[in-house]
Amino acid sequence: MVSRKKHLIPYLPSHPVVPPQSTIAAGAKPFGVISGAPYGSSAILPISWAYIKLMGGKGLRKATEVAILNANYMAARLKDYYAVLFVGDGYCAHEFILDAKDYKKTGVEAMDIAKRLQDYGFHAPTVSRPVSTALVIEPTESESKAELDRLCDALICK
Repeated sequence: MVSRKKHLIPYLPSHPVVPPQSTIAAGAKPFGVISGAPYGSSAILPISWAYIKLMGGKGLRKATEVAILNANYMAARLKDYYAVLFVGDGYCAHEFILDAKDYKKTGVEAMDIAKRLQDYGFHAPTVSRPVSTALVIEPTESESKAELDRLCDALICK
């Protein structure tokens, strides 16, 4: 652990279920946890539940189909400008990964592209995962074709 000294171990926070091995080994009696929700926020559950109930089975299926269609449409539009990684039989699921490594030789990193997308009003994609030059694009089912095209144009620099 960064910036931890042996004499400070008794004062380290603990975990509500599984205490860290270092605190057990040192015989420490930590003061407790920093966060009351170490596994995430349970407040998201009612939102997810409401979405599922409102959509119903048919609605969820349609939303899934449209999200997959949107991702494959965008991947097809962008394949001449970026390598599309990890596609099976040429198709992707609800998201796809663009590789920005060819832009690196011009001094442009994946993070630069992500930040530039924010200038156009887009939410920045996940970058550098699962590869260091990756941009993870995840168009949702609620985006119009015009908005998908606008994002593609921004990624192409049209």
